[in-house]
Amino acid sequence: MAPRESSNSRAAWASRRVIIAGAATLALAAAGTGTALAVHGSPAHSHWAGSRAAASARLTNESCTGPEGAAYIALPGYQAFDAVNTDNCYVVQQYNVGDPTVPSSVSGPGITDFNYSSTDEGLAQYGDNLYFADTGNDTVAVIDTANLNYNNYEFPEETVINVGQDPEGVAVTPDGSQVWVADTGPQTGGPSLGGISVISTATDTVTGSLSLSTDPREIAFSPDGTTAYVTTGKGLLVINTATLQVVATIPGLGNPQDVAVSPDGSTVYVTNTARGLVDVISAASDTVTGAIRVGQLPWGLVISSDGSTIYVADGDSDAISVISTASDTVTATIPDAGGPVSVALTPDGSKLWVGGLTSGTVSVFNTADNSFVGSFDVGYNEEPNSGDGEEPTAIVMTTTLTSGGS
Repeated sequence: MAPRESSNSRAAWASRRVIIAGAATLALAAAGTGTALAVHGSPAHSHWAGSRAAASARLTNESCTGPEGAAYIALPGYQAFDAVNTDNCYVVQQYNVGDPTVPSSVSGPGITDFNYSSTDEGLAQYGDNLYFADTGNDTVAVIDTANLNYNNYEFPEETVINVGQDPEGVAVTPDGSQVWVADTGPQTGGPSLGGISVISTATDTVTGSLSLSTDPREIAFSPDGTTAYVTTGKGLLVINTATLQVVATIPGLGNPQDVAVSPDGSTVYVTNTARGLVDVISAASDTVTGAIRVGQLPWGLVISSDGSTIYVADGDSDAISVISTASDTVTATIPDAGGPVSVALTPDGSKLWVGGLTSGTVSVFNTADNSFVGSFDVGYNEEPNSGDGEEPTAIVMTTTLTSGGS
């Protein structure tokens, strides 16, 4: 998710970000190798849904290539996500999430319009299903990507699940049976309304919840699914997933944000945003065993499938730190101007995708040698559009080609 301007310890981001207004929305749809734009604005304007005659979306680097598959990118300001083919970085569709229909008594007889109140901060995927934290509406939206229609940015209609206040982080258990949602609660300085909502993927209903005295942010699971690790303003919570009980709290992590677990489950890694570190935690003892110095304001991180390498988005350093887990040291630093905040690896591990918060672009790198492959704008104009809501705050990857072709 994007850095929260309401947090005092994250003031560095507040000075750099334009607050997302979400007044206008955008839909991108692809037909073959071409992409078409469908733009709609405030409720006073009508939709141009599925228009295939508009101008093509622009890539900043035509050489952006990779393995066949799809990436889904959360764009909170436009209540949407981009569906992108990973083999050529073409946007296949921009789908609007969580925008309820405005009643005809408000919009006028014969007029179909929408309430653009959604803010899609975080997302997770299991199989064909995408789960979006719809922060603005206190819901999670579920979308079947196998039925994405590149002619219609509102189809298929999502399933909407009511959760707690201000959901942001989303994670699926390793067996796919549950979706855990970090309900951050309003950041007003009063009593916390934060908590965890647990959704059954079989019924798309909330089957459990846990109230917290602090704001949960990101969630990761042990490989066997018995333990959840949740970053919060008070530290890292260790939760028994069977009982929904907090069994340990690890403090002193410097306003932690993201969390990842090694493939063997032995080690937990947390971005320490306040001190520019990645804290290393033993899962056996729930204690900090080391700290790795990275760049300024480390935010998102991702670990390779073999557990050998961690990539960390250092937002205020405009760089990616590459960490060897064998030595717990930074072995390389990849420049990436534009406030990198979200990171993801293609399923084969060959490419690293990085979302720039202030640039409104996604950059792609080769993991073999950390070389730059290419980049593309997630904005709809010929220049990056992050200040107008196109901020790639989360990315998930799959081997399944996006519906609509390349």
